[in-house]
Amino acid sequence: MPIMLIVMGGLVIMLTTLTHSGSQQQEQTILQTEARSALNRMEQEIRGAFTGDGSAEIVSGSPNAITFYAPDQYATTVSGTTQSSFHLREISYQVTSTGLLQRQFMTSTNTFPTASCLTCGGTSQWTWPVGGMSAWTTVVGSSGAIINTNSVTNTCKPANATTVPAVFCFYANSNAMGPIQYPQTVSGWNNTYWNPQPCTTAAPCTAASGATAGVGVVVVTLELSSGGSQPVKFVVSDIMTIRGTS
Repeated sequence: MPIMLIVMGGLVIMLTTLTHSGSQQQEQTILQTEARSALNRMEQEIRGAFTGDGSAEIVSGSPNAITFYAPDQYATTVSGTTQSSFHLREISYQVTSTGLLQRQFMTSTNTFPTASCLTCGGTSQWTWPVGGMSAWTTVVGSSGAIINTNSVTNTCKPANATTVPAVFCFYANSNAMGPIQYPQTVSGWNNTYWNPQPCTTAAPCTAASGATAGVGVVVVTLELSSGGSQPVKFVVSDIMTIRGTS
């Protein structure tokens, strides 16, 4: 009996460990799938960012949020001499303090080119629905899945070589392969490549201030955790160049 109890105890511990490990592996796989799917969609939208009136594609940006304009996939139609093309969408992404990546949007009620008023000095004439933006929809994670949410420590230029940068970082040109390939040195972050626009939580970049007019690249980095008593941490990142940026 004592021997059987020892054997059974060992089997219980082994099965518990395997179950826990399998659950964490499943959570990690789900997070990886969600994150990659979300970044692929975000990449399509940001790369296709366009307004039609020459104004800045990015409305505002901060370490944990971004709002930008992008056309929908509405087919071009012609009625007599009037041509209608795309509706404009205003799209926002945010990472909450509880570690969720969320998305919301609204679609203009009119279409390009009649909406853009290009002969009016580039003043946009887009009209938006009365209800405004849709409700926030969670696209990545359960609570606590994204852990680089502290915009104080997770800035776009971390103080040391091991800290993960902020979720959203903004660049003035498309030459951002350096930050992706060589962001870190032994002593810290490489200034030669890592030179983002100063979009902070306290002072976000906004189109109204002119701060987003030169932004051509957005680097998105998600540090994810599988949760549990022994969480597995991993990073998913992508570089997104706005169409027409040189």
